[in-house]
Amino acid sequence: MKYTVPDYYREFHCVADACPATCCAGWQIVIDDKTLKKYRSYRGAFGNRLANSIDWGERTFLQYARRCAFLDERNLCDIYAEAGPDMLCRTCRKYPRHIEEFENERELSLSLSCPVVAQMILERKEKVGFLTFEKAGEKEDDENFDFFLYSALQDCRSVMFEILQNRLEPVGFRMAKVLALAHDVQNRIDSKKIFEIESLLEKYQAPQADVKLKKKMGKYCDAKGRIQRSRALLGLLDQLEVLDPSWPPQIAQYRKYLYGDAKQYGNHEHDAEKYGNYELEAEQLMVYFLYTYFCGAVYDGDAFSKVKMAVVCTLILQELFEAQEKLSKAHNISGWETEQGEDFMTVRRQSWDTYSDRERIAWRFSRELEHSDLNLERMETLMRENPAAEFEELLYLVCSKSELT
Repeated sequence: MKYTVPDYYREFHCVADACPATCCAGWQIVIDDKTLKKYRSYRGAFGNRLANSIDWGERTFLQYARRCAFLDERNLCDIYAEAGPDMLCRTCRKYPRHIEEFENERELSLSLSCPVVAQMILERKEKVGFLTFEKAGEKEDDENFDFFLYSALQDCRSVMFEILQNRLEPVGFRMAKVLALAHDVQNRIDSKKIFEIESLLEKYQAPQADVKLKKKMGKYCDAKGRIQRSRALLGLLDQLEVLDPSWPPQIAQYRKYLYGDAKQYGNHEHDAEKYGNYELEAEQLMVYFLYTYFCGAVYDGDAFSKVKMAVVCTLILQELFEAQEKLSKAHNISGWETEQGEDFMTVRRQSWDTYSDRERIAWRFSRELEHSDLNLERMETLMRENPAAEFEELLYLVCSKSELT
């Protein structure tokens, strides 16, 4: 069995009770069959507690105030403390590690929904690399698995990573080039000409490719209409299932700071490039989303939607980052958390101060999207059907931030 991991994978260490947003609250934790069997047979007082604190029909832990029944007041796990690490279910044992499964291959990643991982990704200065190794395991033979398509998708993704990590070009152009490549790759998949993808990749890697593409993309550099397009993009969040009730009021407040005064926004729209690590953050986020989801197109043939989702998620996060920057300046605060209602900000220190506002936004956004299979499916559907995610609309958004010279 072959395994692939990002080069920062082994750097992750859980901070346990020092975490500002425990992974044991706010979402249903599904228990795997093997662990559920262990819980059924556990004896003694703690066995009784297990029996009474699990929804056996749904195969999930019960929650109190949206917190796992086994999460104590210090944000530590009672199962770990009372029964040991071997009694943790697969979800709790693996998170924030994520596995994408392919025939005889596994791709492991770390989820952006974890505060530590969000910090690792957004503060990273180096280009992300990927490590591959072999590990003993039974070979899988799936006659329905299209290995030819999978291999082509892997090659495409490698070229996309090269494009995204070419820091000689503005990140907006890099994102536009990846979108254009994905559009052309999808045409080859739809027309069942996967064999042409190899020559297509060579075309995009040719020395004069950028010169030709910049000429084509020149018409999309006009920033006119960017406010409306950005507002429509943020509106996609309204189509998703709400996991945290405090999330919609926060997005509503962000809309107010971004679009409430169009003139003010117009004068402020490029501020994101003046603070933080705008270009680096966009690069790292794009690489994260493409690595996690792109090769999944081997199962549905929809590579373009997965690339569009990577672009859309990155653009939405950039909008939210800018909104929080405005909000923080207006109120002269940091270290906030969201509460329901119009005046939702509460200063909370302690472990929150370890993380930037942008990192907090990233992990909250990820939890709303990536902790829900329904939301991931809806987002891909929106990439295919919603006008805000059309190819040219996205090109206008990414190119209007770049000087294509």
